[in-house]
Amino acid sequence: MKNLQLFTAIVTVSFIISSCEYNVENEDVVIDPCESTVSYSATIRPLIDTNCMPCHNGDGNTPFAPDLTNYNSVQGIASLIKDVTQSGRMPQNSSLTEVEKDAIKCWVDNGALDN
Repeated sequence: MKNLQLFTAIVTVSFIISSCEYNVENEDVVIDPCESTVSYSATIRPLIDTNCMPCHNGDGNTPFAPDLTNYNSVQGIASLIKDVTQSGRMPQNSSLTEVEKDAIKCWVDNGALDN
């Protein structure tokens, strides 16, 4: 009877240990937020229009505010846009969600295409 209890205990402990190891492996799975292509016209332009145009509209009224009214201007400073939105420095009201920040990051990382 003691041998059966010992065997059962060993099997139970082995099962628990192997289950823990399996869960650790699953924690290493990385989901790529840039899995799909982010569209400038469908995603990035509306974000800029909603969040950036009060200051970055090219009227010259806001000092040191790059003009973001057209694709060429945006594409020219795409890396800077990524940096300031990822850090939360822009927009000034920090109104971007993490999903929106990820979209900007993915768009820039994938070449800031006019798509």
